[in-house]
Amino acid sequence: MTIHQIECFLEVARTLNFTEAAGHLYISQQGLSRQISSLERELEMRLFERTTREVRLTRSGEILMWKWQNIPTLIRESVDMAREDNKREKDRIHVAILKMNGVMDVVGRILAEYSDQFPQTEFQLKEYSDMKDLAGINAPDLIITLSNGFDYTKIKDKFNWAELHSFPLYYVFSKKNPMAGLDRLSSAQLQQQTLLAVFRYEESGLGMKILEFLGNLGYLPKKVRYFDNTDSLELALNANEGIHIGYREYYHDFGDRLAMYPIPTPENQAEAKVMALWRVEDEEKLKDLVSYLNSIDLRRRE
Repeated sequence: MTIHQIECFLEVARTLNFTEAAGHLYISQQGLSRQISSLERELEMRLFERTTREVRLTRSGEILMWKWQNIPTLIRESVDMAREDNKREKDRIHVAILKMNGVMDVVGRILAEYSDQFPQTEFQLKEYSDMKDLAGINAPDLIITLSNGFDYTKIKDKFNWAELHSFPLYYVFSKKNPMAGLDRLSSAQLQQQTLLAVFRYEESGLGMKILEFLGNLGYLPKKVRYFDNTDSLELALNANEGIHIGYREYYHDFGDRLAMYPIPTPENQAEAKVMALWRVEDEEKLKDLVSYLNSIDLRRRE
């Protein structure tokens, strides 16, 4: 059964005249009759009662006319919609955003401000939890991640990037913890605490990066406990089961129950930067967006 057969059937059903219907369809009457006969054979039912004086729909034909009458219009409209979307797809920018509290807020604000300047731009956003997840996202034009979750030295020949935002990092633990009343934390005190981390970061290698980072600061936890989601980690923090390394925007509803101590570095305070990455080969396609992101780039402001 073809769309053409359905259109032939509907036109005959509407006019109840093969000659008139053939004229509307710009085909011969014989060709129209063949289409109807072929459709009836395929469906194994008669759709019209034909005599030399009149054409009438059978009961089966009436049911099909009732159910099929909007099919041609729906097909035309859907094809027009698909063509329009295909046209817009050429200009649509696909963005893969790290699913982490605070990151979406920063990126959402930046993309909204860009859209104010370039209202014709359409963004398609998808969240991911781990760099491995990007394999399941169809070739994003832009990747948003955190600086401490990516080794940029390995991709500098293929990607360019901009630093969009900076989150100061803190040692975070429950205010029930005796350390919460201290002015300063010592390495000896920190090393007695269990480090809490999200399991997916251990898989991605970020856990090792954090441990390396802490080791450079003179703090190596004796025990690390991993969680499979942020909510469980926050509950453990609130219950004074360990400490976490994070930024203020990371936490949901327990911020007022948590103590946060800046993580010092020889320069200032440790930070996690929100990064935008794009392929060097796509630079021309994204030139307006790249120019805008570079105007934000924290490196260029320093």
